[in-house]
Amino acid sequence: MDVRRDGDPARRLRRSDLFGPLAPRRPDAGARQQRRTRQLTHRQPRAIFQYSILWYASFTAMTALSWGAWSVMTFRFLAGLGLGGMLVVDPSMLAEYLPPQRRGRLLVFLDFWWPVGLLLATGLSFLFLGPNFHRFGDWSWRYLFLAAAFPAFLAFLVRRTLPESPYFLARHGRAREAAEVLSEIAGERVEEGDFEAPSEPRSSIRDLVTGALRTRAITTALVWIALNVSYYGLFLWLPFVLQGEKSFHIDLYLLLTLSALSQFPGYAAAIWLVERIGRKPTLATFLLLGGLSAYAFAVADSAGVYVTALFFVGFFNLGAWGAVYPYTAELFPTRLRSSAFGLMEGVGKAAAIAGPYIFGHLKDATGSTTWSLTFVAIVMAAGGLVAGVFGRETRGQKFA
Repeated sequence: MDVRRDGDPARRLRRSDLFGPLAPRRPDAGARQQRRTRQLTHRQPRAIFQYSILWYASFTAMTALSWGAWSVMTFRFLAGLGLGGMLVVDPSMLAEYLPPQRRGRLLVFLDFWWPVGLLLATGLSFLFLGPNFHRFGDWSWRYLFLAAAFPAFLAFLVRRTLPESPYFLARHGRAREAAEVLSEIAGERVEEGDFEAPSEPRSSIRDLVTGALRTRAITTALVWIALNVSYYGLFLWLPFVLQGEKSFHIDLYLLLTLSALSQFPGYAAAIWLVERIGRKPTLATFLLLGGLSAYAFAVADSAGVYVTALFFVGFFNLGAWGAVYPYTAELFPTRLRSSAFGLMEGVGKAAAIAGPYIFGHLKDATGSTTWSLTFVAIVMAAGGLVAGVFGRETRGQKFA
């Protein structure tokens, strides 16, 4: 792209990295922000970005008003719709602000905040449902949902300060606003004439499962399935596993806190490795080592092995979660990126439902958690093999 009035090659490179998808040489430029939702509502990506979390926060708070099991499930289902919207829009929108040389580590850093929320959730559960829950009476669980909704409402207020996607603005003839947003991101003046955003060709989610993209879509979907089955299969059952047949007499909340804390160094390692060795090897290696750690956790015969394996299961599983976001964002062209995230999240959430069910079924059938944990180990390792054998490296790749 020709960035005018800028003779410094280094600055020209940095700016072309940032504006690349807007350049005339990219006829398919522009982002697909949550394609299906926007087609139905004609809302801007920023609006979806904001109101998906407001939807989630509202129905989380309304769960506190539940009058029975079915109302709880209904409110949690509705809250999950908002959460699903966030999981599609957030990485897609963030990826549009980032140049290739920083995109990987910053997309991993986005997911780095997941264990922060998990620690907060663990603390709230201890406060309202722990040993001193009687202080709050029979409404303790209602207070828990209200407390859980509060950070989401705060996040909604913060999100209102964020600008619209520059690609969306440029694509809809609002070049001046796009230039202002890009000036803020780049830290230098950007003029309206510095870029163009040609109209985006029509696309369909069917494009993901036909032609050259089919192998990428299938491979990525299998990786997302492995991540969701292993994460939700293990961690939703983890409190019951830790209170199970292996009596090492270690405090439950201490082990849950250790599991959450282990995720921070896992993300930190992924932040460094996705740029050092690449997205694919980081993702594949973490899944394989996570599978080995899960098996060690399953067969542990001493407290030391048990605690160490639990630490590394969280370390590698969540590190792999961090790596899968830049990997997925860079595998697919801009016009299909949000559709790809939507497809992977949809397939993944179906697997997230199946994972805990299979885990529990194996536990009931065998009378032990050993085979359930072995199942998680096999799924994680299989996901790593799929990524390693069939995946492709995307480090340093500009958006097409």
